[in-house]
Amino acid sequence: MTVSGGRVLPDPDRRAPGRGAHLHPVAACLDLAERRKAVPRAFKVPGPLDLALVREHVAQRSTESSTESAATRPPATTVATN
Repeated sequence: MTVSGGRVLPDPDRRAPGRGAHLHPVAACLDLAERRKAVPRAFKVPGPLDLALVREHVAQRSTESSTESAATRPPATTVATN
C-alpha cells in the first residue's frame, strides 16, 4: 500500500515510490489495522486515511482466491462403510 493525497492506494507489485506498508489481503486484517489506527502510523501521517480503494482491492482478492480454490480443489470422495 502507498498513500497519496490522504488516500491509501493498493500497490500489489510493491513498485510505487515512497513509503509503503504491507497488509494481508484479508478483510479481517484490514479491519484490525483500521481499528488500531495502524495505517496512519505506518505511513507516519496524522489523522485518518481513506481506505476505500484498499477495501475494494481486498474484497476483489478474496473473491478471486475463493473462486480459484473451488476450481482447483479435488472433488470430494465418498467412503462406504459396512
